[in-house]
Amino acid sequence: MKSLPIIHIVLIFLLSFLLIQFHLNAQFASLSWYTLIKQASDIVIIKVDRIEGKKYGEKAIAHVERSFKGVVQSDSVELPFVYSTWPLGGDTMQSVSESIPIYFKTGKRYTALLQKWHPSFNPHAAETKYEVINYPKGCLFEITDGKNPRLLEMEQLLNAADENDAGARIDSLLSFVHSDGREVRTDAIEALIDLKAEKAAEAFVSVLRNDTDKGVRYSAAHGLGYLHSDGIVNALVECLQKEKSENVRYIIISSLGMHHAKIAAPLLLGLYESEGYNIQNEILESLPSMGDSTEVPSLLRLFLLDHDRQHRHAMVQIIASFHTSEADSFSYDVLNTEESYWLKAAVIDGWRESGYTKGFDQLVKWASVAFDPSMLLSKSQAEIQSLEIPLIYAVGNLGTPQQVASTLKPFANCTDSGIRQMAVLALKEEMAKNISQELRKEIEEELKGFPSQ
Repeated sequence: MKSLPIIHIVLIFLLSFLLIQFHLNAQFASLSWYTLIKQASDIVIIKVDRIEGKKYGEKAIAHVERSFKGVVQSDSVELPFVYSTWPLGGDTMQSVSESIPIYFKTGKRYTALLQKWHPSFNPHAAETKYEVINYPKGCLFEITDGKNPRLLEMEQLLNAADENDAGARIDSLLSFVHSDGREVRTDAIEALIDLKAEKAAEAFVSVLRNDTDKGVRYSAAHGLGYLHSDGIVNALVECLQKEKSENVRYIIISSLGMHHAKIAAPLLLGLYESEGYNIQNEILESLPSMGDSTEVPSLLRLFLLDHDRQHRHAMVQIIASFHTSEADSFSYDVLNTEESYWLKAAVIDGWRESGYTKGFDQLVKWASVAFDPSMLLSKSQAEIQSLEIPLIYAVGNLGTPQQVASTLKPFANCTDSGIRQMAVLALKEEMAKNISQELRKEIEEELKGFPSQ
């Protein structure tokens, strides 16, 4: 059986980790204008006089009509068509590097957020004193008149950012939460979240209940996931039952998960069958943090009704993380009778996450799959990997050093180099622990038996 290169295995698990992080953070990938404005070296209104340079190395030569921060004091500025960084958010000055094209047109007027030049990945990029921050809020925009609403918003937020006292900044931003402009309301909410302003909880709840714009309600619901004031969970539960927008319901559920809101579990399971696929996914993502083992019967019922492969895997993992007699009975049945190795792996993941050591003998039993010739003939490589890689992680997490050593020793005979390498990594982790010299020597001898990778 030909095995996948180890780099492929590692990439699979890295991607899984990044997807989890994306699920937690994606909604706040876009920074608030407040944060960008605060971090920008300067904000200028420019008129482009001419374009110089060759393709991919162009730069705009622009007349500076106004400098909001006063850092750019010259009458003109050169800006590259390609910039390479943008700030991460909060009050940090860390940046993400990437090459993204920016296009200026001669004779047009723009508002631009500037920062000091950073070396670009594009070897042809024109090096200038400043570059433009234009991601992810679209802060570079053309101005056709002095009444541009986005320009007015920027001025308001700049005034808030200039407040010396943190409390005054928060108060200024709170005054925008009920502004007439939806963009101002949304950005004020995002800015308050960037500032971790607990004082904003009441305003966010009010917006979630009453704002007519679903995008603004979405921001408020997401922001409530980061705040910890009393009454937030009850407000989220109340609003979930009344909310018409699917996107807003989705983010309310996500925020309830962030609050580990056990009281919301029955409601989420009650909504499951009537909701669409994305919300069903989010319900299953949020339930583990709520830890309500009384909902095992509901999960078992849904497991029988829902035939989606991803959903069934998630349900098995959640049930396995609970340790009622009903949940444990189900988990052992899946391990012993279920044909799908992927569902068996869901049980193993649930046990690992919940620290369930009583099932360790079952892990040892299924470890033999990786080096049992009959299993290798009857199951595909992908199926075996789907079981054995989670199993190795679980063995390393749940077993004593002696159990880990004895369980993983036979993996030296596994024909899949990717699985073997995972076993080697787990054994090396045991070597890094405070173990007896006798066991250390035993593991060293075991490692010598593994074929070189």
